[in-house]
Amino acid sequence: MKKIIPLLLLIFMMSCNTVKNYYQVYQTNSKTVQHKDNNALVFEDNNCRISYNLWGKYGNAGFSFYNKTNETITLLLDDSFYVINGNAYDYFQNRIFSNSSNSSSSTTSSSSVTLWSRLTVSNFASNTLVANTASGVERIEPRTIAIPANTSKTISEFDINQTIFRDCDLLRFPTSKQTSSKSFSEESTPIKFYNSIAYKMGDKVNKVKNDFYVSNITNIAEKDILKDVKNNFCGQKNGSIQKVFKESGPDKFYITYLKSQSDVWKY
Repeated sequence: MKKIIPLLLLIFMMSCNTVKNYYQVYQTNSKTVQHKDNNALVFEDNNCRISYNLWGKYGNAGFSFYNKTNETITLLLDDSFYVINGNAYDYFQNRIFSNSSNSSSSTTSSSSVTLWSRLTVSNFASNTLVANTASGVERIEPRTIAIPANTSKTISEFDINQTIFRDCDLLRFPTSKQTSSKSFSEESTPIKFYNSIAYKMGDKVNKVKNDFYVSNITNIAEKDILKDVKNNFCGQKNGSIQKVFKESGPDKFYITYLKSQSDVWKY
């Protein structure tokens, strides 16, 4: 009996420190980018097709640029910007990327000066040389990117938002029987963002503005947003279970946050 009591006490203490996972899901809207299918939001003109999939933790403001023409299009990074709530951030940041095969060197991601940087750019993947510079290769970030005819390139530089939005109309930790959402108009939204993209064909420079705003924010418990499914490949299930989102979409993104026993905030 004396051995059982400390065990029960330990279990009780562990239960008091239980941490629950929650998600804050952001729904966006746009007047310039259309929801074409389940995987992409698309802007299109005579020369290009620009596709977005915002879905992911913190949101991905990046885009895929497809050249529809039979000529090479030049994407002008030094004249392209990501703008959120009136603050502009440069796609061209004049960085120098290095890599090395020297075993004494450590590898780190290149860093950006901007607040919402994803620190991973598909066209500029790089390592930072910290030891023997003689064995490393430095590469200067390009001001422009050439996109051949009928091909695409992806630029992924900025997160949309990393900070939990709090409001007196939005329950911080809703139960499964509660719905905690708040809707916004384009005028009342807490987050507006857009990409200003400049590209060149021949001697002509074209500029595109793809704008978005957050139209709804929902707080939801992890168990209500995720479901368990068996791994399946070509109809074969191996019995292992993975968690997947019940609903997702290219016009949405999310932030995760935690609730502990000591957290008493209602909103």
